[in-house]
Amino acid sequence: MDIIGFTPISEYYKNKDDPEGLVVLVNEFLDDMTNIILNNGGMVDKFMGDCIMAVFNAPLDMPNHAEMAVKSAIEIEAKTRELKELYKGRGLPDINVGTGVNTGDAIIGNMGSSTRFDFSVIGDAVNLAARLEATAGRGEFKESPTIYSSMTREQLPPDMFHNSEKIGDIKVKGKEELITIYKLA
Repeated sequence: MDIIGFTPISEYYKNKDDPEGLVVLVNEFLDDMTNIILNNGGMVDKFMGDCIMAVFNAPLDMPNHAEMAVKSAIEIEAKTRELKELYKGRGLPDINVGTGVNTGDAIIGNMGSSTRFDFSVIGDAVNLAARLEATAGRGEFKESPTIYSSMTREQLPPDMFHNSEKIGDIKVKGKEELITIYKLA
């Protein structure tokens, strides 16, 4: 999940000479989104500025991981709409999110250097999720703040599977094959 339109918000606080205000806002926003992820059994892998990388099905097995990841993304959309109104009342620029969900094998564990490491996850499935996040809510997919892959769709329960709407086949950076992407209808 990544905040779309973060630069105007950052600039707003810069122009007010209030860098602390930006930190408070980002922490407030990320706190709400983190709670959604945790309440659905996910693990926050890391924060990258205004972005959250979350993992489901690790380090503990979760049979319904795809469902919980998509459910979290949908709840993040709803919470963002709620916060938009609050932020509008504060005179802040518009805020949106883009979330990419992918399902697949990944390597999870301690990674880094001999002097510093983090518990994290890497692999092709993780890279694809990041590419989907960078597509969600932007360009021709502006009306699709949550995008998930066909690999995730295959893992969804029947009601979510049948309510998945194909929104396209895209070519993402670094991959040769087209990726079929969906959103909940």
